[in-house]
Amino acid sequence: MPVFLGYDQTERMIAALLDRAAQWQPDVVAGIARGGVVPATMAAGLLALPLAMISFDRAREATEWLGKPPAGQRVLLVDDGCSTGRTMAAVRAAVLAERRDCLTLAVVHDPEVTSYVPDLSHPMRALWRFPWERGEATPAGRTLRATGAGPDRATELAFYGLDLDGVFLPDVPDAIYQADIVAAVAERHGLEPFGTLPYFSPDRAVVITGRPEEDRERTQAWLTRWGHGGLPLECRPTDLPHTPGTVARYKAEAATRWGCTHFVESDAEQALRIAAHAPHLVVSWWSASDARAWLIGVAAQPE
Repeated sequence: MPVFLGYDQTERMIAALLDRAAQWQPDVVAGIARGGVVPATMAAGLLALPLAMISFDRAREATEWLGKPPAGQRVLLVDDGCSTGRTMAAVRAAVLAERRDCLTLAVVHDPEVTSYVPDLSHPMRALWRFPWERGEATPAGRTLRATGAGPDRATELAFYGLDLDGVFLPDVPDAIYQADIVAAVAERHGLEPFGTLPYFSPDRAVVITGRPEEDRERTQAWLTRWGHGGLPLECRPTDLPHTPGTVARYKAEAATRWGCTHFVESDAEQALRIAAHAPHLVVSWWSASDARAWLIGVAAQPE
């Protein structure tokens, strides 16, 4: 499970580094697009300095200013994180080649991996994730990154984890066991056995249910019957007890393993628990009666 660094925490981590940056007296803050845009904006606001943006093309090993190059000799260069350090080192070299002075700041860096340690940064060995990089963890995003290719924004589109009961199935006790009865009644009246579904793209979604693994075949058949057989299906391992806390943790971990950016849950308590376990997910509580989703925000409590 990644360590999620939200906007508030990121700003506090940046603020903790800025005393030394202020003593250096930079003329301008430059954010490395795309990941460094938000942290650089925070730093520029806290220091009351002009903000500039600079990009690095991995394929061409090329650095260029986005817009007019900024005035000023002393550049505070900002990125969100240094994993390998390749980007920060290359952009710093380009700034120095313009005969400017450069001080580097990254919110976090991995001291065991990075080839370049920023001047100002917090070491973090755990896997981190910022809100603006959720899409990099999607299945398509990970596949592309594994090839060493540059980013393709289409691979970072939202990838949904979807609850089963209350979303695809009627929200009634033991819905999967009553599915044949519900389906028969619905079929008799020319209706589908569920109401309006939350929006999702079928090629960017996975069904993650608390139903046990022994129900997989029956559940898959039901989804296929109603036109959703192409969706991957994750069922709760049989050895996991069916308790609210255990099921929520399983769903959060399964969604993270899949690379979901969003999770739609029909049970309010489950939605709260999932959001607490996986703050890197955009979690919604789906109300079938209202045919709408309510975004969930949770401050996780200590275990």
